[in-house]
Amino acid sequence: MTTRRSNTRSRSQSGASTPTSGQTRRRKIVSAATMLPLALGLAGNAASPKTPAPTAQVESVSEGSAFSQKCSSPMFPSDEPTAMDNTSCTVSGNGGAETWQNDAKNNFCPSGDLNNPILTSLPELVALQTRAQQIPNINFGNTRSHPLTSKAGPVQDRAPLVALGEGSLVQLIGYVKIARQEGAESVNCGSKVPNSSAYHDIHISIVLSPADQECSGVVVEMTPHHRPEAWTPQLVNQVAAAGLLVRVTGQRMFDSSHTPCQNGSPISGDPSRISLWEVHPIYDFEVCPQGNCTSGGWVRLEDWSKP
Repeated sequence: MTTRRSNTRSRSQSGASTPTSGQTRRRKIVSAATMLPLALGLAGNAASPKTPAPTAQVESVSEGSAFSQKCSSPMFPSDEPTAMDNTSCTVSGNGGAETWQNDAKNNFCPSGDLNNPILTSLPELVALQTRAQQIPNINFGNTRSHPLTSKAGPVQDRAPLVALGEGSLVQLIGYVKIARQEGAESVNCGSKVPNSSAYHDIHISIVLSPADQECSGVVVEMTPHHRPEAWTPQLVNQVAAAGLLVRVTGQRMFDSSHTPCQNGSPISGDPSRISLWEVHPIYDFEVCPQGNCTSGGWVRLEDWSKP
């Protein structure tokens, strides 16, 4: 199994965990919401999120990789680079009109307090979708069908989205409806990399209740960069089958290449979702094995296995 980055986890020769300063920060991140009632995570707050202060812009490049990040300690899920990280694919992917959205999708340097992620929720992401639709220069939808905007996405000027909270560090609690292995996409350089799951995203639908339809949920994405080997759609779907709560930590991001479901049905060519706001990329994916983790007990996906 892929190990986590050295500033996240280390072990002494006796096998006991020895936290580093980076690990201490990460533990604070993944436990920031454990003392809050679960209802807060599921009900959310539709108030406007505060725009976080930008993080320091210090270039960081994984060894042997063109995948540079604009901070000194990117929040990669794993220490080790993957096959994708050893390609010449940059954060802009195939570039072109999707350059700015691809940059956002590949951001491992979130803004805000890295020790205290914002607790978001499906209702809040729905409210943010409504607000985005009220801003004329935020266009979204695929090139074949974009019924809610005058032109297709993606948005190139991300400033209005940043003002709504894109780029901020968030946590989302819910249930996995389904996980799917994606294929070639511009964000990961499309056909310029091998046609293998190791080079593509994993698309995950998160809902409030396991019985909910996919159109009532939102999307979170595991990118192929620094992705732990255990992060597979098969394992995530085992979590779904077990009906366990999950907690996803990552960047809030608006995927403006699509349109959300309308009247409970997806638009042709678009994934099912109620809001285009996602957690993308995912920095940490945790499972609640005992069914209630309001007082702690979250386990990282790579450390969880179906009983």
